Amino acid sequence: MMRMTRHRRSAILPRLRTRLAASVALFAAATAPAAGIDFFQGHWRDAFEAAERGRKAVFVDVYTQWCGPCKLMDANVYPDAAAGAYFNARFVNVKLDAEDEAIDGPAFAKRYDIGGYPTLLFLRPDGTEIGRGVAGLGVEQLLRLAAELTGEADSDFAALLAKYDAGERGLALVRALLRAGQLEGARAFTDFDARVAYRDRMTPVFDHYFAASDKPSLVNALDFEIITSYSYEDKALRGAPAVEFVISNYDAFARVVPENALAAFVLEANYYATSALARKGDDAWRRQLAELDGRLERAAALTRANEPDSPLLRAWQERAFAPDYLAAKKDWDALERHYEALLAGESVEARTYFMAAGHLANAEEDRYKRSALRYAAAGHQLAPADAFGALTYGDLLAEFGESDKAAELLAAALPAVDNDNIRQMLETRLAELQAANQTSTQHDLP
Repeated sequence: MMRMTRHRRSAILPRLRTRLAASVALFAAATAPAAGIDFFQGHWRDAFEAAERGRKAVFVDVYTQWCGPCKLMDANVYPDAAAGAYFNARFVNVKLDAEDEAIDGPAFAKRYDIGGYPTLLFLRPDGTEIGRGVAGLGVEQLLRLAAELTGEADSDFAALLAKYDAGERGLALVRALLRAGQLEGARAFTDFDARVAYRDRMTPVFDHYFAASDKPSLVNALDFEIITSYSYEDKALRGAPAVEFVISNYDAFARVVPENALAAFVLEANYYATSALARKGDDAWRRQLAELDGRLERAAALTRANEPDSPLLRAWQERAFAPDYLAAKKDWDALERHYEALLAGESVEARTYFMAAGHLANAEEDRYKRSALRYAAAGHQLAPADAFGALTYGDLLAEFGESDKAAELLAAALPAVDNDNIRQMLETRLAELQAANQTSTQHDLP
């Protein structure tokens, strides 16, 4: 699953492009059955009318163009004949890009409080919600989620968990519990506390299952889904026994699971490890990166052939992680030279200026902070509606004694913000600046 809103794309790109599907289009064309889920052609509002006429519910796959799990479902799940037979009979099916303003995607996402991708949304014809899951799922799990949410099947998660808690540890039961838990986690995604509690509860179950299992028996499609579901982004993915097991048995797994999903999983694990080392200023980040030319070469080659500029590949990561490493080492001269070279190119995006400003703003020396201010101003000129860019620029202005200008800038950025959380951040910072300005004015009065 991917939980990320549009504004964070420049700040935390791994969460935006995580589990990016390599070779999705070619894989889908080569392997898709003739009949899969038939998605509605037209505006999503018309789909509700079609559902009313056909006495069906509505299934909406809410995705974004940058969502890796979304692309994997497009390639490996939606073309499946069993998925098509089930969904086409019961639902009017809609694919909706949450960022496509031409089809009112942002309005739909705001209406249903979409916070992660893919969101698998089940609705009545009047638009009221039946239920949802937020996760990339396989065919069997998608069918099970739909059946449970619509009342065709009951979840056996609670019963299985009770048996586990009572001391039953047979691997068949534990495996069934983990499979049921995948859907429980997908349904709990929108409740942060419930999601944390679920992860705390289920991680030891998975660890027990992996430790107790005969390892060769785990090389199959269902156990691969379990491993990927319980290898969370906030864990140290490289070095985790289950992740290293998949990497060590890559060729064997490639014979039983879609290789685009396999490649995305192992490359993502390496991505996070490399990023974490660079952000700590650890020289080992380059050794970790070199894995892409070693143990992970097959996965990297598959991705490179179809998406040469993928963030899961070495060239992209060398460009992206070098600034984090230099900032962590406080090598501000090298960092400034890095950005000057980068910004000398053609068609530089605003986010690059904002990243440069954000990094150099951490320096203590005034000259580097002034470079940060210059970069932030250039980025803001290119993208005045970028909320996080406005925050970066505003903070730097305030640091250089221009709090009035900073407040004006944030006030001007607010009307374009349609995300409640981002709006709250801007409003809070704006209130702080206005209060500081008022205090300063009072002190200046005779």
